[in-house]
Amino acid sequence: MIAGLASGRDLEELSFYIGRAYYNYKLLLERTLRGLGLDRLVSPGMGHLLFALFDEDDCIIRDLAEKTKLSFPTLTQMLRKMETSGLVRSRRDPDDGRAVRIRLTPLGRSIEPRCRKVLARLNSVLEAGLSRKDVVRSKKALARMIENMRRDEGE
Repeated sequence: MIAGLASGRDLEELSFYIGRAYYNYKLLLERTLRGLGLDRLVSPGMGHLLFALFDEDDCIIRDLAEKTKLSFPTLTQMLRKMETSGLVRSRRDPDDGRAVRIRLTPLGRSIEPRCRKVLARLNSVLEAGLSRKDVVRSKKALARMIENMRRDEGE
C-alpha cells in the first residue's frame, strides 16, 4: 500500500460510509431541487431553516439554532444565502434589541409546497426497502453521531 492511501479495509470504516452517503444524498437533493425548479433559490443545507420557518415563522436566531441543531457559523452562513436569494429577511427584535428575528418573505413562503415535495421525494428514496424500525434506529444512530461531532467541535 502507498503511504497515505486508504486500504480496502479502511474504506469499510463508518466515516467512509457517512461520506459516501453525504455525497449521494447531496446529488439526489440537487437533482430533485432542479426538477422542481428550486435550484436557483434553494441550496443544500437550507432545508433545516426553511422547514423550521414554515412551521414557526418570525423566529429569533437563537431559537432557530436550537430547533435545527445547526451551529451558529453554519446558521449565519445559510441565513446570508437565504437573504441574498430573497427567501428571508432579518430584523432586530423590537423587545430585545440584541436579538435578531428571521422571517420568510412572500417568495420564501410561496415555495413551501415544492419544498414539501422535495422532502417527500428524499424520504421516499432514503427509506426504500427499510422497515419502520430500521428508519427509527437509523435516525437514533445518526442523531448520536451528530451529537458526538458537536461535542467534539466544542472541545
